[in-house]
Amino acid sequence: MQEYNPFYCDPTHTNYNRRAYHHDYTRSARYLITFIKQQDVGPLSNIKESAELPVHNAYCELSVVGRVIPTAIDDWLIRYPQIKVPVYAVMPDHLHVCVNVTDALPNGLSRAIGSLKGSISSEYHFSLPDQVRPQKMQTLFEKGFNDRIAYSQEQWERQIHYTLDNPRRFLLKRAYPDFMLRRWQLTVGKDRYIAKGNVFLLKQPHVFHVKFSRRYDDSEKVKWMEECRTHILNGGIPVSPFIHPMEKAIRDYAVEEGYGIVRVTTNGFAERESATGAEFELMAQGRLLLIAPKEHSTRKESLSYSWAQQLNGLAMRIVNTFRGNVSGLIRAL
Repeated sequence: MQEYNPFYCDPTHTNYNRRAYHHDYTRSARYLITFIKQQDVGPLSNIKESAELPVHNAYCELSVVGRVIPTAIDDWLIRYPQIKVPVYAVMPDHLHVCVNVTDALPNGLSRAIGSLKGSISSEYHFSLPDQVRPQKMQTLFEKGFNDRIAYSQEQWERQIHYTLDNPRRFLLKRAYPDFMLRRWQLTVGKDRYIAKGNVFLLKQPHVFHVKFSRRYDDSEKVKWMEECRTHILNGGIPVSPFIHPMEKAIRDYAVEEGYGIVRVTTNGFAERESATGAEFELMAQGRLLLIAPKEHSTRKESLSYSWAQQLNGLAMRIVNTFRGNVSGLIRAL
């Protein structure tokens, strides 16, 4: 089991490289591993579009530094026969590696990933001509790494898809930086919230709160659904945490009809974080705004009834503020 280290393990520490210290990193498991290059190291790749790749539509053209990575990974896998790497992506400033540990790692995952990072640095160091090679080898990557554990086959397949799709996502982030990367601060009364996405959705003529009540009878359910759909078809922007299945149905209807949505989330956003899955596509199209009631935390919280009520209360406050006479304040962070 991972030894406790507050820099990597503390659930209240918003460190990108925090370890899951209840997980046994010596056993068989599957991970999406990410580590970041040093700031003074040149780009590892250049992301380019490709008409010949209709699915992912982009690829990584390796730089002089990045060209050593495939060889280093091959050598690393020879030293670690317990590890398989189905896919990896060499991005300009970081490396994604899907790691399948098929047998026990006596010294743990951290030692293995440290060996990989060292191998890449060493491979690059000795690829330099003698006349320009520094006496001391430069470490190419920042300290530590991030791991996402795949607890199911479905999660593993999503991690593989995410890795393959990373170049296309990079191009979208570069094309729409305000939507994809920038964080915004919303001021509602005396309270401040963090948002990411198209904040101008709040400036639409009609934003409305979507909240379903479990007390509705069948006729009230039908009436509620029809009213929500009418709002959307009139250009209304639904605002909600979209927790109840009926609320999710309204969200899906708005998306299918080509409209935008505002979702109140349970957590904030890390500086490098962007939306995932279908929400990533919506954000790239300018049809999504995510609003968080707190700063980013790596601790996962269960969605209790009281917490759901707080999220719905925030959604209502946002609607009342931005469609009222006194508009909320929006500024870029």
